[in-house]
Amino acid sequence: MRKTIGIIGGGPAGMSCALWLKYLGFSPIIIEKKQQLGGWQQLSNFQNVWYLGLIEKTGYEIAEQFHQHIQVEEISTLLGSQLRSIVKNGDNFQIFTEAKEITAQGLVIATGQRIKGYEGIKFIEGSHELLSSQEIFFDPGATPLLTPQMNDKIVGIVGGGDNGLVTAIRFSETAKHIHLFVRSQMRGFKVNQKTIYEKIEAGKITLHQPAIIHRFEIQGNEIYITFRDGEKPEEKLAFNSLCFRIGFAPNIEDIVQIFNEGKLGNIQLNQKGYISTDEFLRTSIPNIYVAGDVANPRDPCVATAVAQGAIAARSIQEDLWSKLRI
Repeated sequence: MRKTIGIIGGGPAGMSCALWLKYLGFSPIIIEKKQQLGGWQQLSNFQNVWYLGLIEKTGYEIAEQFHQHIQVEEISTLLGSQLRSIVKNGDNFQIFTEAKEITAQGLVIATGQRIKGYEGIKFIEGSHELLSSQEIFFDPGATPLLTPQMNDKIVGIVGGGDNGLVTAIRFSETAKHIHLFVRSQMRGFKVNQKTIYEKIEAGKITLHQPAIIHRFEIQGNEIYITFRDGEKPEEKLAFNSLCFRIGFAPNIEDIVQIFNEGKLGNIQLNQKGYISTDEFLRTSIPNIYVAGDVANPRDPCVATAVAQGAIAARSIQEDLWSKLRI
């Protein structure tokens, strides 16, 4: 009988791990709380130019192709399935969802990470006013990029990582003007930083760096930011739209709580709150593994997630092979 491996999370890392596990002689089952597989890619309307072989495909399209592959392989998947508890029963893990109980010999945590939303700015005066506006965007997938309606808009973008830089670059093609707020240093790829400076020279982007935002206000259809730009005097600017690209946080709160309640052991986290692993994605608890963004790889992306899914599967094979019976 093939050993069952429960995979918590149905993004690229979870799907990749499931595929590898199938061909390594296991019975993987993906447990995904949303109604579709794909993870972060389900939120992306951008073409992913970084993933080899899928030319001009958006995140949505990549997610759908991965999902179709899982279906063709007839890999067990529980969609819209909320994880309730996990307990240890001898060498096995008993996994309980709202509607199903699964006995597994190993677990893979592939819950990914999420966009930092309002919690990332709630300490700034007036931030609560932004919650009532339809022109505030935390989610890149919900941002109305490259539309004719942007032509007359002044757009503020907060964030100096690649998400912030790429958003500024893309908006600069249609918006009237872009103001980019960077708290300290730009952290994006050099090629994106170079493009930002080219856009600044062309008069399409104004860079505020280092920028400290003091407060937000909404007056009519305009959103105001009061801030200090380096050593310059405090300034107040009006915007039609604001996009926040202020980083990510790991999806680990529910997992940590479930592990604590099930007395599975203490899963170690790093200083940033992501799950710590060895070089082959083993966690601090035997037969529990991690794949994808929740492990805080240096370069979180589809390619990294797919690779980590394979690495975790191979670690499972090495650790459980001696007990495997097919």
